[in-house]
Parts: sequence; C-alpha cells; structure tokens
Amino acid sequence: MFQLYLRLRLKNFGRIVLELGIFRIVFLAIVTMLATMVLFFAENRLAIPVVCIFLLGSYHNLRKDKEFLRTLTAQLPVFLMKEYVLIALPFAAMEMVKGRYIDAVALCLFAGVLPFIKEIKMRQKPIRLPLLYKGGYEYIRMFRQAIWLYALLLLFSIVGAIHGNIRIDKVCLILWGLVQASGYMQSMEDSYLLHFKNFRTLCFFQLKSIAWNTFITSAPLGITLILFSRQWNEVFFFPVFYIAIILYTMGISMLRHIIRSQVLLFMVQLILLLPFYLGSLFVPYLLLPEVAITLLLIYYAHRNIKTLL
Repeated sequence: MFQLYLRLRLKNFGRIVLELGIFRIVFLAIVTMLATMVLFFAENRLAIPVVCIFLLGSYHNLRKDKEFLRTLTAQLPVFLMKEYVLIALPFAAMEMVKGRYIDAVALCLFAGVLPFIKEIKMRQKPIRLPLLYKGGYEYIRMFRQAIWLYALLLLFSIVGAIHGNIRIDKVCLILWGLVQASGYMQSMEDSYLLHFKNFRTLCFFQLKSIAWNTFITSAPLGITLILFSRQWNEVFFFPVFYIAIILYTMGISMLRHIIRSQVLLFMVQLILLLPFYLGSLFVPYLLLPEVAITLLLIYYAHRNIKTLL
C-alpha cells in the first residue's frame, strides 16, 4: 500500500511539473539548489535540524489527507512514519556528511515520533473594525491583512516627525495609499453586482466606502503631518493626498470591471493611473487629468457591465 501511495505522489508531482512548465521548473530547481547549498554551508549547527523540524511539523500539522489515508490502512501512524523518515533522510544525510551522526539519528527519531503528536489547531478571532464602513468588504479584507504594515508606517511617521523629518511621514502616506488601492485589484464577481439596483448605486457605494475608509485610516498619518509641519505647503500635502488616493482607488475599482485579468489590470493601472497619483502629490494640477481619467473609466465600466446593471 505504501508503494502505491508513493506512485500516486510521483504521478501527482509529474502533473504539477507539466502544469508549471519547463521555465518555472528550472527556476524552482535553481532556487532549491541554492537554498540547499546555503543550508549545508551554514555555520550554525542548529540550521539543518531547525529547518527539517519546521518543514516536517508544518507538513504534518497542515495536511488534509489523514482521513482519506485512514480508509486505506489501519495503521496510519506507521504509514506516516515511513513517509516522514523518507523526507528527513536528505537532512540526515547532510548532517552525516558534516560528521554530526547524533543529530542525524535525532532527526530520524523525530520523524518516527511525529505521527503520534497531536495537531496544533490555530484559532484566530477576527479583529473588529468599528470605524470602517461595513459595506466595503474589499477594504476591510485589505486592512485585516495589512494591519501590521499600517502599524509600522504609523510608528515610522511619528518617530520621523518627532525628529523633525516630516518627509518620512509623507513617504508613509504615499505607501499607505498604494496599499489601500491594492485592496481593489481583485475582480468583483457578477453575482455580487446583482445586489445593486443600478450602476449609479454601485458608484455611490464604492465612492462612499473608499472616501470614508481612506479618511479613517489615513487621518492619524495626516494629523501627524499637520501637527509637526512648519510650512503651509506641507500642511496642504494631506488634502491633496486624500483627493488623489480617492481618485486613484476609484479608478482601479472601475478598471476591474473593464479588465478581468489581474495581471493586465496591474499593468494598465501601473501605466495609466499610478503616474497621475504620484505626480499629483507634488503637482496638484495633475488632479484635473486624474479626474478626467476616472470619469472616463466610470463611463467604460458602465458600458461593460450594462447587461448586469
């Protein structure tokens, strides 16, 4: 039975190789080779055991086929033990080449004991975000994923402002604007569009969500900028940023209804929308063509989804 399982794994590996293609396989092979060399020549003695234990433990804890394998064999721990020992053999071989026989034996013993260790189930409680607009699910999802980055940017902006370097706060605002806009890079499903009465309702919903959520999360960075600014042009930076990020995010939100491919969407916004967003922060007159582009995207988005709304 174990030999049949190995054949199934090899066939699955061959299918993945065919799907990835020769160029990706060569790239991954080079990366794997380099990682192996770095691991082998690492001076720290704990490098190889830590990597082996982490990989085996993660694989054992996250695998989803245990119930299926239990229907094939009555001795699942022995079945898993053979597989884990085979996975640990390359790491044990590297330890033996280095003359660390005790570490090699310890890795094999760990692989043999691992099937009898219970899974570690991670429970994450969702963070409540009461100030964000509840309808903007794209923005809320983005903020949950990037909340650690937001905390770092806020910390850097405050520290930079305290030390008299207000440019750090500006850079943090610009970066946070890019992160906010990335939440709208995913295409919206047609079934979700049916919840709106018409295209006008969709636009108002998107504009309301973007304007409110952007202001709530950008306000701490903007307040820091205003409090520590010494010139009016630095104070004027935040309202210009606020208008620019609304137009930029609204443009991406409409562009995804025109272009369904995420790769093509990223390239088009990189060429068409991003230069006006960055340029308008330093030349506010560029907000006018940015408004025109956003209105043009709204028009073409309406034409593209006219059959649905």
